[in-house]
Amino acid sequence: MGEIRKQTLQSSFLSYIGFLVGAINTYFFTREGMFTPEQYGLTQVIISLSQIIAPFASLGMTAFMNRFFPYYADHLDHRKNDMLTVVILFCSLGALVIFSGCIVFEPFVVRQFSGRSPLVVTYYYWMLFFSFFYLWFLVFESYLGTLKKTVLPGFMRETGYRLCVLVLIGLYAFGVIDFSLFVKLFCCIYLLVVLILVSYLIWIRRLYVPTTFSKVTRRIRKSVWQYVAFVYTGLTINGIARQIDTLSLAGAKSLHDTGIYSLNQYLAAILQVPLRGLQAIAGPLIAEHWKNKNYPELRRIYERSSINLLLIACFLFFNIWLNYDDGLQFLHIDQKFAAGKMVFLILGLCNILELGAGINGAMLSTSPGWRFEFYSGLTLLLFSIPLNIYMARWRGMEGVALASLTTITLYNTIRLIFMHYRFNMSPFTIKTVYALLLVGACYLLTWLLLHNIHGFVGIAFRSVMFSSLLLGGILYLRLTPDLPQFIEVVKKKLGKKG
Repeated sequence: MGEIRKQTLQSSFLSYIGFLVGAINTYFFTREGMFTPEQYGLTQVIISLSQIIAPFASLGMTAFMNRFFPYYADHLDHRKNDMLTVVILFCSLGALVIFSGCIVFEPFVVRQFSGRSPLVVTYYYWMLFFSFFYLWFLVFESYLGTLKKTVLPGFMRETGYRLCVLVLIGLYAFGVIDFSLFVKLFCCIYLLVVLILVSYLIWIRRLYVPTTFSKVTRRIRKSVWQYVAFVYTGLTINGIARQIDTLSLAGAKSLHDTGIYSLNQYLAAILQVPLRGLQAIAGPLIAEHWKNKNYPELRRIYERSSINLLLIACFLFFNIWLNYDDGLQFLHIDQKFAAGKMVFLILGLCNILELGAGINGAMLSTSPGWRFEFYSGLTLLLFSIPLNIYMARWRGMEGVALASLTTITLYNTIRLIFMHYRFNMSPFTIKTVYALLLVGACYLLTWLLLHNIHGFVGIAFRSVMFSSLLLGGILYLRLTPDLPQFIEVVKKKLGKKG
């Protein structure tokens, strides 16, 4: 767990720098007088569409790399490792089919969005351009992950990308570019990111693309076909189900509502950063433990990830929730966005539930029971699409958020039950109960004592009080060994500097 913790801390640190830059971007997107909610909503639709199309076009190759890289690494010299060859070949084929289909179905997009969200139609082809290079970013990010080189791709995903957006916002704010050029340059960012990752692979001498298939590929091809067919379908379904909320809202209501929803979705997504970093780092290690049948270590990682992620998610969520109204006023955010407060509450609780399940996805997708990823994903899709469309028309933003909470809770519950009965593993222990009780007590005490204090002073007092109570309680109850170990690492580093 030490190596996982080390890389997770590095990755999470860089990710939160990215979220700081992202928060600045979001601030400018939502500050009155800069962008309209419709314009901000367009950028979020572009991102949501890419997160559906790119996994679809990948044909499951990112999951293939995570699952089978140990077999290639054990039997082939890295110069003769043809895994990347296989990945590039199939992703190119997938891109050709999927993006051709997007062009064919353009009239449907026009009919669906032209009335309520006309900007989607105007920039449709630029959105596809964004999605195409996001696909190749996913490929090279996963490949670097199998090489245990996670810091640069993590930085580019969370920070480098957002820095580019910040530059574009600055150019737009100072009148150097108009909104049309802003959108076009925005859609080119992942082209730059992919070029950086490819250059890094060349620099570390790990960009090898043999022109012949190895004996490993020939030997495991049947297992690969079965694995990819199930997991690809499951991951694709998962991607559609998780992004359908934004697209449903844009189609059923407007980009104005989508922009308000997206700001609060972004605030709730801050909770997801540690999970994304941990999944990327722990995935290859978990695959190796499954391969070696190291069940005690798998169980330890599963439980430790759950309590750590749950505590981090609660720490972040309640610090934001306690200061939501004062925070918007202090930052001079356009008050139109405050209409999405309940969206943040619902999606925040949704993310707490998901992080509390630990690295459920990585555990399941790399396990001998990986086929279940397909069935659980299919269940998610069957509920998600009709429920999101119905709730978007009935209750708008809050309806879509409730649909997400319902489907994600069902999805994770099904997977937790499967992991328990198939492998006798559960991420929950008695410490989970103690953690929830502690968080609830810290929140109630902070709110009762300080909810009448407003402005920056109120924000500061509530944040300090809640954080101090929670961190002190975690140490006193010994809910996780990682917090005291992290404190010791910080002390040693500060001691060296002193």
